[in-house]
Amino acid sequence: MSQQNRKPPSQQQILPGFPMLGLPELMECLSALGIPAQMEDLQKPNPGTTQGIYAGLIEALMGAPMESIEAPKKALLGMMEYKEMYNDALQFTMFFRHVRDLANLCGITNFSLADLTRPEASRFKTVLSGIMNFAKFRDERAQFQSQLQAKLQEQADKTVSLRQKIDHVENQISEITARNAADRPQSEQAQKRNDGLRTELLELRSQQIKLSGEVEELKKERQALMDQAAHNGQLNLQIQQQISSTKSRLVQSPERIKKQINEMTYLLTTEKTKLSSYQIKSRDLSNRLDVINNLENDLKNLIELQKTIEFSKQNLDLKIKKNQELKSKKEFILIELNQLKSKFDQLNIQNNLQQDKLDRLNVQYNENQENYSKRIEELKTEYRIRHQERGGWQKQRDVLLNEQKDLENDMSNFISLHDSEINELLQEYWTMRRQAEDYMNTMTIKLGLVVKAQ
Repeated sequence: MSQQNRKPPSQQQILPGFPMLGLPELMECLSALGIPAQMEDLQKPNPGTTQGIYAGLIEALMGAPMESIEAPKKALLGMMEYKEMYNDALQFTMFFRHVRDLANLCGITNFSLADLTRPEASRFKTVLSGIMNFAKFRDERAQFQSQLQAKLQEQADKTVSLRQKIDHVENQISEITARNAADRPQSEQAQKRNDGLRTELLELRSQQIKLSGEVEELKKERQALMDQAAHNGQLNLQIQQQISSTKSRLVQSPERIKKQINEMTYLLTTEKTKLSSYQIKSRDLSNRLDVINNLENDLKNLIELQKTIEFSKQNLDLKIKKNQELKSKKEFILIELNQLKSKFDQLNIQNNLQQDKLDRLNVQYNENQENYSKRIEELKTEYRIRHQERGGWQKQRDVLLNEQKDLENDMSNFISLHDSEINELLQEYWTMRRQAEDYMNTMTIKLGLVVKAQ
């Protein structure tokens, strides 16, 4: 009999991806958030109460009260011609967008206008369950929020230190720039002087090459003259020896001796003139050699000066290159500083919003604590009253249980006596039910009606 009376199982509904909350839990969550609501508002929702609850949720969870919609609404109405026509519709559309964003954030992706204009109890309960699960999750992640605030403070400290480093680098760059600006005239003068000295060195180098060739020729000529002077000295020595040997001899012809003496005297004078000319030429060559040595020393000094100038020029190029690297590094640091400033501003805005929300939640928490304490006291008094009433109900319950046992005994006796009659009546009932269903199906098909399955 129980198997025949059993109804066929209904199709299972697709459940959302979060746990569903009961109406009492939803009421507690709404009161904890400071949103006024009644149990009837959840059981039989209407557009007015539903929109009021959603407005409270937006203000409590997103920090966006209804007054925050006014500024962008006025800005958009300023671009339209017929403002009065679009005023209410635009406000409702912006309100729907905020609620839809909150619903999407809470895992409800199919939120539509019907949820605001034609709310249903089951659908409203599902949406509120998703939002309340999100609110609980947010409260559980409060520690993570504090960690984010600590990271924000750390980033702010890093920003301050980076700003100090950038100021120090800028001061160094300004000092280097000023030093370069002060040294620029000297470097330009040094560059011009280097160019002049380079051209002068090239000319002196060419002159040195020419003078070296002349010095070599003069050395050869000097060596030749010295060889010739040595030869003449040997000749003079031989002549003097001949003269002395001639004087020692006794000669019969004095005229011949005089003639030889005159010839030898003439040869001696000519040799002396040659020797004096050779000595003058030798002194001239020695003077020219001294001048050439002095020029060679000056040329060496100029070459060393050129090397010193080239070394200082290389140092100047390195300083210019380092200055350019510092400028590029400064630009990169400035870009990073701007990015950090924007991030810092965003984090400050988020921190202020979170702080405002936290303050509101603390106020609501204190109010809820007071309400809860009052409610607990009321429940305690009610529990005492109920406990007193429970003694009388317990006595009534015992009497009713005894009567129930008597009825069950009578009923079992009655069923055992009339079991065959009951089976016959059940068979007739199911036969008549099938006939009635066939009749209803036939009439439905003939009349063309559509029956909705409940």
